[in-house]
Amino acid sequence: MTFATHTLVSSPSTAVLAGGLAFAGAWGMPFVADAQQPVTRPEIAPGTGGREMALQGVGVDERFDSSIPLDATFRDHEGNTVRIGDIVDGRRPVVLHFVYYSCATVCDLAMNNVATALTQQPWTVGTDFDVITVSMDPRDTPTDARNARGRLLGRYGRTEAEQGWHFLVGDEDQIQRLADAVGYRYRWDEPTQQFAHPAVLMILQDSGAVARYLYGLEIPPDDVRLALIEASQNRAMSTTDRVLSFCFQYSQHDGRYVLAAWNLMRAGGVLTIVLLGGFLGTYWLRERRKSARGSTSSLAKEASPVTHG
Repeated sequence: MTFATHTLVSSPSTAVLAGGLAFAGAWGMPFVADAQQPVTRPEIAPGTGGREMALQGVGVDERFDSSIPLDATFRDHEGNTVRIGDIVDGRRPVVLHFVYYSCATVCDLAMNNVATALTQQPWTVGTDFDVITVSMDPRDTPTDARNARGRLLGRYGRTEAEQGWHFLVGDEDQIQRLADAVGYRYRWDEPTQQFAHPAVLMILQDSGAVARYLYGLEIPPDDVRLALIEASQNRAMSTTDRVLSFCFQYSQHDGRYVLAAWNLMRAGGVLTIVLLGGFLGTYWLRERRKSARGSTSSLAKEASPVTHG
């Protein structure tokens, strides 16, 4: 089991949200985007403490291969009790992310961006994978989940998602159990009356084990696709999927997929050998044909009758 830690933002691929506030890396320097007026702040190193550490204790402790509690119970958009194990049932991978439905600024933007990224996938929610959107606010109700569901499914636009995208609310202890299992750290910020929380998608294998963490408000669609391919353990891969998997690999440092330089170098080497072999083979065949034609011509001359005047 591998553990890694992501705290306050220090790279362009990470974002930490505090209700209407979003900390995100821009050119390696975090900024704070207020819902009403953007404000810049100096960079704050994680773990330095002090009043400037507004989001201390918020982040992600990556727990690859750890399993989520399948017996945790929540309520869906209709108020029905749902076990996580009813969704993560060994059939297909799952996208998990935490929001809270009363946040109409950054959380809403994050959910819309997730829907946009999913519309650009060849795989379909409800057929090839599931999505679980969980509210971290125990005060959120099934009505809040239903309203968010209507907006997001309308944006996604594929009817299969009616059965595959789950919007859940729950009691605090159950929310915390699920968050702890995937290393997701958030907290209530009393002065702002909002939740401070990371912006991250967790891609789960069909067993419920964490396969990948993808960070940021806007996650590249190809990153989502590659993570789903890995989480599905390369089942039902198309030719395009195989090419993507070969050319890109997950960077734990960046929390995203990057070009696999070594694989590309190997592919380039193989291609060079193939091209060189093809060139040499063509040259050899051409020379052999020339030699054969020369031999045939010589034999023909030797076989010609000799006449005398």
